Amino acid sequence: MSFVAWVAVLGAVLLTLALTSSYLRWMPVTTSAVCLALGVVIGPAGIGWLKLDVKEAALWMEHLTEVAVLFSLFVCGLKLRLPFKDRKWRVAFGLAGPVMLLSIIGVCLLLHYAFDLAWGPSLLIGAILAPTDPVLASLVQVNDAQDDDPVRFGLSGEAGLNDGIAFPFVILGLLFLQHGAGSSSAWLDEWALKRLLWAVPAGLLIGYCMGRGIGRVTLSMRIRNADSTLSPNDT
Repeated sequence: MSFVAWVAVLGAVLLTLALTSSYLRWMPVTTSAVCLALGVVIGPAGIGWLKLDVKEAALWMEHLTEVAVLFSLFVCGLKLRLPFKDRKWRVAFGLAGPVMLLSIIGVCLLLHYAFDLAWGPSLLIGAILAPTDPVLASLVQVNDAQDDDPVRFGLSGEAGLNDGIAFPFVILGLLFLQHGAGSSSAWLDEWALKRLLWAVPAGLLIGYCMGRGIGRVTLSMRIRNADSTLSPNDT
C-alpha cells in the first residue's frame, strides 16, 4: 500500500474511534478492542492489507509498545492525586505487591503441575498475566484527578505500579528459559541483586523524585507566569 492509502486507513480508524466513543462509554468494551478488531480486519486474517514480517518488524514493534506503555502509565499517574499517606493507597500497594506475587506463583504452579509446562515458560506466563493492563482496564480506573473512589483508585494505582514490580519476574522467566533450572546458580544471584533488589527500588525512587520535582517546577512556573487556571493553593 502507498503512503496515501495508509494515511486514509489511519484516518478511517481515528474517525471510527471518534464516532463510536459515545456508544462504547456505555458498553463493556474499550477503544483498544475496537483497534484490535480493525487490525484483524485489515490483517492477514481479513482483507490482507497489513502483512508484517515478525522478524523484520520485531525491533520497531518492541520500541512502539514501550512508548505506548509509557504513555498509558503516564496518563494513569496524572489522575492519581491523593498523597501517599491516604488510606486508599493501601489497596493499590496490596494489589501490586502481595496479591500480584501470589498470582504469579499460582499461575506458575498451575501451568507446571496441571499442564506439565517447564518452570521457565510457567513463570514467564505467570509474570505476564499477573499485572493489570492500564489500557484494557481503563473502564474501571479513575475518571479524572478528582475521582477518589476506593475501588477505581486501587485498580488505577495497581496498574501504574505493577509493570515495574512484574519486570524482574519476567526477566527471571526468560533466564530460566535460557539457563534451565539445573544449571549454575550464578545467574540467579545476579538476577536477585540487579533486577530485584536494585532495579525495582531504584525505579520507584527515581520515578517518585522526578514526578514530584517536575510537577512542583511546572506548577510554580505556571503560577509565576499568571496562569489563570491555577492558584497558589494548588501546589
